[in-house]
Amino acid sequence: MLPKSERKAERWFRTDVGFNRNTAQQLDRNIRTFPLRFSGVRSDGQARWDFSTIKNFPIGERVKAQFRAEVFNAWNHTNLGAPNVTPTSSAFGTITGTASDARTWQFALKITF
Repeated sequence: MLPKSERKAERWFRTDVGFNRNTAQQLDRNIRTFPLRFSGVRSDGQARWDFSTIKNFPIGERVKAQFRAEVFNAWNHTNLGAPNVTPTSSAFGTITGTASDARTWQFALKITF
């Protein structure tokens, strides 16, 4: 594992140490997926703030309305996905995606009677 200060999406861990990356030399019967062997290879934690606000309005004696506004990932922080752990992949040791969506808003109006 690289120190946190050296990790980038292009190089999350050391790929040049102890990995046979030649597809022709891979054994066909005992290939395992790396999360079984390298359970310590993980992505960073998630930094995500979700907020919601709800307001109830009485319309009449028996009718009520509720307005709801929600925002997911409010600060629009990029959360990187897990690194690729397939040694024969050209993307081995790199992060090629994100683990969460960008900021998303959701509005709802509910009427009960």
